[in-house]
Amino acid sequence: MQLRRGLAVPPALMAALFLVLGTVFLVLGAAGPAAASVGVGIQAAPVRLAGLAHPGQSATVQVFVVNSGSQPESVRIAVQRLSHGQGRPVPASWVKTGAPIARLAPHHAVRVTLELAVPGDAKPGAYLSDVVATGYAPASAGRANLGAAAATLLEFRVADPAAAFWPSVFRQSFWALLIVILLAAVALAIYKSGLRLRVEREPVGYGTAEERGG
Repeated sequence: MQLRRGLAVPPALMAALFLVLGTVFLVLGAAGPAAASVGVGIQAAPVRLAGLAHPGQSATVQVFVVNSGSQPESVRIAVQRLSHGQGRPVPASWVKTGAPIARLAPHHAVRVTLELAVPGDAKPGAYLSDVVATGYAPASAGRANLGAAAATLLEFRVADPAAAFWPSVFRQSFWALLIVILLAAVALAIYKSGLRLRVEREPVGYGTAEERGG
């Protein structure tokens, strides 16, 4: 998993760009109304590939995550099926997320690059799952760690190798047929023009022994 440098996000812009599914509030100290929140957000737009995924090949997708809480957090990215819809679930083994994200400052965001490795025996068709971002923040002494999560869709299609095979064969056959037609047209033009090629062979004389010796 690759990370881009964290960016400060204004609260208004963060609310427009990210869908926060969970926020946990932790009261710090026995006195006073001050409280700290643990929250994480992820982009609302679905994560999609630019084109078809091909069996036996890898592709990359990117997703924005943000620390929407008021204290530093560590964020982990995972893929699991949460949403309902058409398409096969994306196996978790297809997506390489690497190690957990380094601690993220409050109201800062990162762009996370995920590698999608489609195995050679993958079935063609639509796939649908969710990219889940979970944020963790250590609590004070005597308290458990708290966390919050947010998710967005991950969807793509795996190409059918058989469907890609026949167009390639047709393209190769087309060019081969075109070359044959052009050669036949050139031969016909030469024949109609009456042009004849005449090749004559002349014996090569090596001379007598005296001539060769000078």
